[in-house]
Amino acid sequence: MSLLSLSIVIPVKNDSNSLFKVLSHIKNLYPEPKEIIIVDSSFDNSNQKIVENLKNTIPITYHHVKQAYPGRARNIGVSLAKYDWIAFLDCKTQPYNKWLQRYTQFIETYNVDVVFGVTKFEAITTFQKNLRASSFGKIGHQTVPGTLVKKSVFYDSGGFIEDLRMGEDIEWRNRLNRHGYKVYKPVEPVLSYSGLSDNLCTTLKKYFFSSYHSARTDIQLNIKEAYLSLALILSAIILPKWNHLIDGWDSNLLFIPHITKIYLIALVCLLLIYQLTRYLLFRNIPQTLFSRTLKIMVLIFITLTVYQWNAVIVGWMEDAVLYVPHITKVYVSGLVVTSIFYRGLALPLRREVEPGFLFPVRWIKVGLLGLLLDLIKAPAYVFGAIGAMFR
Repeated sequence: MSLLSLSIVIPVKNDSNSLFKVLSHIKNLYPEPKEIIIVDSSFDNSNQKIVENLKNTIPITYHHVKQAYPGRARNIGVSLAKYDWIAFLDCKTQPYNKWLQRYTQFIETYNVDVVFGVTKFEAITTFQKNLRASSFGKIGHQTVPGTLVKKSVFYDSGGFIEDLRMGEDIEWRNRLNRHGYKVYKPVEPVLSYSGLSDNLCTTLKKYFFSSYHSARTDIQLNIKEAYLSLALILSAIILPKWNHLIDGWDSNLLFIPHITKIYLIALVCLLLIYQLTRYLLFRNIPQTLFSRTLKIMVLIFITLTVYQWNAVIVGWMEDAVLYVPHITKVYVSGLVVTSIFYRGLALPLRREVEPGFLFPVRWIKVGLLGLLLDLIKAPAYVFGAIGAMFR
């Protein structure tokens, strides 16, 4: 097996303890990288002191930048690299000892230019274990940390977008996939991540801002989808009120009977067709801005339909066949129970969380936590999208 000439790039901001840990793990790698490049945007010099005091056989290049998001920090690190291959780490990720050995074999065996990293999320406290169960599970997830890429391919791809606070890593991976670079995607984890939040308040805040910036990223990078989503929202505002907006009602040539029902059925059919097509043909493609908007619109219209069901459909006649007692309470309860069941049982089991951890009652706590995360992400994504559109 030939050894790659490889530089490891690590962006860091504050968090000197984590930097020390990851540098200690790098010492145990085989084969060893040729160099380590640290791009530091900290407010103090604690990380610089760690590098200066660390006795390391691997040369370390330390570069301080006044202010940089992770994408810009990684781009700077690559520009400083002397060797043909780049490996990315974050300060809160610890590589397994055989990471570079396995990835070198993948590159030689499959003749690829990029191998994506796979990270497993670690949990110590009870809250972290519940959070992991409701989100990442115990399987590995594709990440930029752990990724090996040929430097020439990195430059050809355009590198990371520098002015994004979050989401630049996902965007870069998606761009590599779209543009047909030779990419290998392992399944087994080669890194562990130890930075899960340890309390509810911090977790909700992190998920809120992550969704907010994710929406802004989607809008900035997918202008056509932004316009499609805006058109969908405007149609949801205008079409149900169409017959009210035109004069003359049924005497007007533009009158459309049952337009709200037709519009709702059309939305549901469009969503079903999209989901079926994505499942059959594009299963590995992430959700788009338009698809998220479509799901929100369908949920809103179904909720409004349920809320007005007894009033509009049966005129509050309790002896009518279609009258449903307490329909709103039943509907909301059904949504909550379904969400808790999915986030507390179905998703964790699919992501290899042990049944013994979930039963007999912990799955309810896990499901409630997952429901809270969904509730905080939805409005954050909407706010971020609206803000980006107005910008």
